[in-house]
Amino acid sequence: MRHSKDMHAVLGKGSGMLCAERWARLAVIALFCAVFLLCAGPASSAAAERVAGRAFVGGSWMVGGQSYFSVTILGHSTVGWCMNRGAAEPLQGWYAFSADRTISGPGGSTDLWLEGSFEPVAYDAQSGMSYTQDIVFMAGTENARWDVTAPAGCTLHVNDRSYPAGTAVSVAPGQRVSLSALDPASLGNAEGVVSLAGSAHADATTVETYRNIVITPPGAWDGVSYAYGLPAGYQRVGVGPITIERPRSATVVLDAAARFSATVRYFVDGEREPCFSERVPAQSTFQPAPAAALAARKPNCTPGLDAWYLDRPCRNLADAFVVSESIDVYGQNLATLSYAPSPASGFQHETIARKDPRPDADLVSLSSTLPSSRIVAWGTQAALARTSTGPLYEHDGDRWRTLRRPDDGWHLAESALDDAIGSVRIEQDLTVYDYWTKSTFDGVLDW
Repeated sequence: MRHSKDMHAVLGKGSGMLCAERWARLAVIALFCAVFLLCAGPASSAAAERVAGRAFVGGSWMVGGQSYFSVTILGHSTVGWCMNRGAAEPLQGWYAFSADRTISGPGGSTDLWLEGSFEPVAYDAQSGMSYTQDIVFMAGTENARWDVTAPAGCTLHVNDRSYPAGTAVSVAPGQRVSLSALDPASLGNAEGVVSLAGSAHADATTVETYRNIVITPPGAWDGVSYAYGLPAGYQRVGVGPITIERPRSATVVLDAAARFSATVRYFVDGEREPCFSERVPAQSTFQPAPAAALAARKPNCTPGLDAWYLDRPCRNLADAFVVSESIDVYGQNLATLSYAPSPASGFQHETIARKDPRPDADLVSLSSTLPSSRIVAWGTQAALARTSTGPLYEHDGDRWRTLRRPDDGWHLAESALDDAIGSVRIEQDLTVYDYWTKSTFDGVLDW
C-alpha cells in the first residue's frame, strides 16, 4: 500500500498547505488555458467529438525555460508546447493522444447538379419562336460555376440577362437558365435536340480543429513512484489548438437538352422510303406540307391522294395533333376503276335488247349489265366484277339476233382482242372492256 501513502501524501495536503512549487505549477496551467482560449477563437457551430489516436512528436527545443516540440496528427504537422518543465527532452516518436475535434467547412460540399428540365419546349405559332423551361444550376458551395456557351441558333437566358449564340457564360449557383430560338425547325442534331453542355467546377475547404489535445508519452515506471499525481516517468503534455484546412475541388460535365424540332416523314402507297420529309418545331400543330402532297401524288389517278394517316394501313386519320417527337405519316393514292363496252362488242348503250325474242319482252340496257365504277387504292390487285347475265336478243327489223358474252372476263385492250382477265393491278385510272357477240341470223351465232 506504499503507493497509496504516496498518493495521499501528494493529494492529501490541504489547500492551505500548498507549497510554492505547486502554486507555480497552477499559475503555468492558468497561463496555458488563457493562451488556449485566445488561440481557439469563437466556438464552432459544428459539433465536437472526443477522438483518440496516435500522434508523432518530433524534435524539441527550449525557449525561455519552456520545452517546445513539433507534433503531427493525422498526417498534418503543427507546433505545440509542453506544460511540464523538462518534459520535452524524452519526447520523440509515436504517442497516444486524445482531443476534442470539430469539423466544419465554410466552403461547403463540392456536389454539382442541375434542377429542373428544359422540356417541354413551348412554341408560339404567331411569332415562330420556341422557349424552353428553366433549369437551375446547383452546388454545395457558393464558390462554384458552370461554364457554358450559348448554342448555335439560340439565345441563352441567365436570370434576367440574355446572351446571343456563341457567347461564353459562367453560371453561378442558384441562377435560372433557359433557351429561346427564332427558327426552331433548323436547330439541333438529327433528332432536333439542342444540348447545353458545360464544365462545372466547385472549390471547398474542410476545416478540422483539434482542441484540448493531451499527449501521454510512455515512460519507465517502477510501479510505485508518483510525481504530481502521475506515475513517475509519465508527463502529461497539452497541445493545441491545431487547425487543419483541407482544400477540395470537383469538376464535372453537366448537360441539359431540349427538343426544338422534330422530323415528319411522309410515306405513300406502302413504299419503303419516304416520298418527303420535313423538320417542324416541336410542340407545333401538325399541318400536312403541300410539298408532301405533290411528291406523293401518282399520275393519272382520280381522285388521287386522299389524306394522311397515322398508320400504314391508312385507317387512323392524322387530324391536327401536337408534334412532340419525330413521326411518320402515311398516305395512299386512289384511282378509279371503270367498266365499258368494247367498240367491237355487239352490245352497246344504244342497243335495244330484250330478255327473250318477243316484242313485248322486258328491255335490258347495257348500263344495267355493266358494274359501277369504283375507287381503288393505288397498287391494289383489284378483282373484277363477275356478271351472270344470260343471252339477250335484239331485233334488227328483219329478224332476231342473239347477244352473248363468250367469257366471264374483261379485257384491257379496247379492241377486246387480248385475253380476258379476272383481276388487275391498279396503278392509274383504268377502264376494262366488256365484249358481246351478235349472231348473223336467227339461230346462228357469230363468235
